[in-house]
Amino acid sequence: MNVYVVMGTCGEYSDRNEWPVVAFLSEERAKQRVVDAERRAKELEAEHPDYHDDIPDGANEFDLGMQTSYTGTTYYYLTVEVADAKP
Repeated sequence: MNVYVVMGTCGEYSDRNEWPVVAFLSEERAKQRVVDAERRAKELEAEHPDYHDDIPDGANEFDLGMQTSYTGTTYYYLTVEVADAKP
């Protein structure tokens, strides 16, 4: 069994940030969240072209913990196997 973890990222090199957004049991739902979160991030970044730091916390309803930088914010998902919790 797999889970699909949506990740957000911004910045580059030593200033790169990555964070988990949400996990789904459905790969299709994870793919859709990537599309939705990235579309909304682009809208917010367009509204604040000079100062991405002015984007209010929680403004991206698809990623309440969205971070941003001069490189913008992007999303992807990881496939992670769920291991049995039994020894």
